[in-house]
Amino acid sequence: MDARRKLLIVGLAALVVAEEEDNERRKRRRHWVNPYLQDRNEKYENIYRRPSVFFENFHMTEKDFCGLFGLVEPYLVPNRNTRPEAIPPKAKLAIVLEFLASGDLQRHVCSTYRISKQHFEVIIGQVCEAICISLSKEFPKWHKDSMLQWAKDFEEEWNFPNCIGAVGGKHVAIKAPPNSGSRFCNYKGFHSIVLMAICDAHYRFTYIDVGACGSEGDMNAFSQCEFGKALLSETLNFPDDNALNGERTPYFIVGDDAFPLHKRIMKPFGSRNLAVDERVFNYRLSRARRCIETAFGILCARWMAVQRTLLSGPEKSQNIVAACCSLHNFLLRTSPSTYAINEDSLIKADTVFTDLRPCCRGRPHDFCKSIRVNLKNFVNSPAGSVAWQNEAAGVQNN
Repeated sequence: MDARRKLLIVGLAALVVAEEEDNERRKRRRHWVNPYLQDRNEKYENIYRRPSVFFENFHMTEKDFCGLFGLVEPYLVPNRNTRPEAIPPKAKLAIVLEFLASGDLQRHVCSTYRISKQHFEVIIGQVCEAICISLSKEFPKWHKDSMLQWAKDFEEEWNFPNCIGAVGGKHVAIKAPPNSGSRFCNYKGFHSIVLMAICDAHYRFTYIDVGACGSEGDMNAFSQCEFGKALLSETLNFPDDNALNGERTPYFIVGDDAFPLHKRIMKPFGSRNLAVDERVFNYRLSRARRCIETAFGILCARWMAVQRTLLSGPEKSQNIVAACCSLHNFLLRTSPSTYAINEDSLIKADTVFTDLRPCCRGRPHDFCKSIRVNLKNFVNSPAGSVAWQNEAAGVQNN
């Protein structure tokens, strides 16, 4: 018993010593910032010391960067700062812009600029929200004067009358949310959210809706968004109908097979055995609808984060995509010559930035079909035709 008692006493003493040492370690003051991360100030300085690659890193000029920072700075300055090594607002904007432009993994950007992964997640949310709020005016309001101007631009640039915009949608791949089942799984087999957008004749987004589940990748995503509900219910204040071929024709947007034929949505003829005039109409309409595809192409090429899988939840991914669209409009206004890309240089290969599934719905109303027939007759008439349309459409001249 004496030996057992001695062993017990020795064991208890060892536990007491270990606990005291552990408490002593805990009492020691930890660093505000990990020593590895303390070198990040030099990284911030290097951001602005490389003018030769400034545009390559941020996809904007230094002048545009400073203008953007002036808009977002009020939303990035903390109300109270108790951290001696806090990241300055300008560096936050620069780091997030490089992440959006390059599409690199978050952990790679963190290691490059010596930021913890947890802190970088917070910074992305702050900066993207600040961009969306400060650039909200980059999206024009839908009123009659604006619509008439958009229709004029489409007729001048793309030779298509009464068109006020081109509508399209894309799947943006995201990390599978936990316990979501098949809610975000699209018809391609990966998880995504839907970006629904309308653009004008100059590739500028006039409306965006981000966040619909990937499983709703067809017309449901459009019909459930705010703009889609207003358009389909005829509550939008469109301009008065215009006369084409002696018939009153409403103003509309152009789309592809992902959308149904509607009074306010024109789409190509879908039959395989098309007549010559129908093929010419399809070419003319698709030429106008190409604006939205080009807009998506520029968005992908400049902000590569949207064409790769976003390793974030649906809400944060929604803010990232919306911020990229806001930056797209901002730079098209401030620096269209340097921001826009030649169509031949756009990404043609398939990526996770995927088209929506074609719409399979009931028969369109006779009134909608009569509008399309009238447009077909107009673009094939002497008043509405262009000299090169038959050759471009691949049909013989009469």
